Amino acid sequence: MSDTDRPTLTKAPEMHVHYCEVEGCEKWGSWGNSSSKLVPVRWWCKEHFPEEFKINRPLNSK
Repeated sequence: MSDTDRPTLTKAPEMHVHYCEVEGCEKWGSWGNSSSKLVPVRWWCKEHFPEEFKINRPLNSK
């Protein structure tokens, strides 16, 4: 599908805004994580991202 085959937008796309969850921090929450698909994603800035989510795993080569 090329861009010329797409229908014209009728409204502006929505932007999902999420900030760091640490109280008082007003930085953009660019580091999100969730323990499963049933749990909502929580967002943190790089400085406040919890250690328990920092796992050094190799990427799947599939």
